[in-house]
Amino acid sequence: MWAYQKAGWLLVAIGIIHCGIGLILGWEILAAWHDAGWWHSIEGVDTLHMDRFAVLWFQVAGLGWIALGWLMQQWLQRFGSLPVALGWALLATGVLVAYVLPISGAWLFMPLGLRVALPPRTALNPA
Repeated sequence: MWAYQKAGWLLVAIGIIHCGIGLILGWEILAAWHDAGWWHSIEGVDTLHMDRFAVLWFQVAGLGWIALGWLMQQWLQRFGSLPVALGWALLATGVLVAYVLPISGAWLFMPLGLRVALPPRTALNPA
């Protein structure tokens, strides 16, 4: 029951960890990006800096999970349960990413997704 009631905060934690890892692993790329002046420095006339592109979207994904986790927690406080489809979507995301990138944090999405997809009975019938 605890993991269900805190599912949003668990996703926030995953997002924070994701952003932190992105900062650590992408530090050299971020430094080069900074040296380039940030503004319009991912795509040039005949250049696409895929390393900067990847670091950008790595951070965007983490921030998105933080926002979604916060929203999930607000939803839980207001309605008492989460949409089951959200759990299946989190599970599918984890399975897909773990399949193509097994050494990753995608595995964290599987138990979280299952917990949301298969809520405790008390979440389905709040008193």
